[in-house]
Amino acid sequence: MKKCKNKKCQRILPEGYERNYCENCRNERIKRIKTTGKSLLGVVAFVGTTALAIVSKGKINPKK
Repeated sequence: MKKCKNKKCQRILPEGYERNYCENCRNERIKRIKTTGKSLLGVVAFVGTTALAIVSKGKINPKK
């Protein structure tokens, strides 16, 4: 009998199931990775635009 590797879940997996985690735990993990990636992308964009403004000394004006 094979169980999900997630310590909080421990669901019994069906016979012949090749993965170590159940579908629910796998989907939650993927969701967590996606939200982390989006957060990191936002931080990188913010830092990048701030660095660009500092380097160009404010001469770049996107409104023109």
